[in-house]
Amino acid sequence: MVTTGLRAQPDTLWIPANGAVVPHAVVYEPVRSDAQYKRIGKFASDTSKVAVSMDYKRGHPSGIYRAYYPDGRPLVFAVYGWDSPHGDWTEYDEVGGIALKGQYRQGLRDGVWAFRKEGIVGHYKEGLKHGKWKYYENGRIRRAEYFKKDQLVRTRNFN
Repeated sequence: MVTTGLRAQPDTLWIPANGAVVPHAVVYEPVRSDAQYKRIGKFASDTSKVAVSMDYKRGHPSGIYRAYYPDGRPLVFAVYGWDSPHGDWTEYDEVGGIALKGQYRQGLRDGVWAFRKEGIVGHYKEGLKHGKWKYYENGRIRRAEYFKKDQLVRTRNFN
């Protein structure tokens, strides 16, 4: 018997839980040939719960991507261009706060990225650290680093 590969495909969604990151298997409905539709992935452990929803156009991820915690709270909100992240990317922590925020351009980090839990705000250009990176502790800047094409140029410490 020959199959055409139109079965659901498993994937993994990594979800923060109690200071760790836990893998959750996700099972997707098959990719369809429709001009435009929303593809849904469900938690393999409970297929009544949506893990991922993603806009597809002509068989390719393109549009809004959303991932969820098992209880339905938002985990990721992102925008995809043809097959790769292209636009806003936001990740949420366990209590609903923004943990990570930035933008992609053609699948590469580009522009300002904020890593809230780590207290870091940095700049990317074409996927490489480029520009000023600030490191905060208790709301105060402690260090600044300057990068050019992913190479550290200089560091400044603050007391």
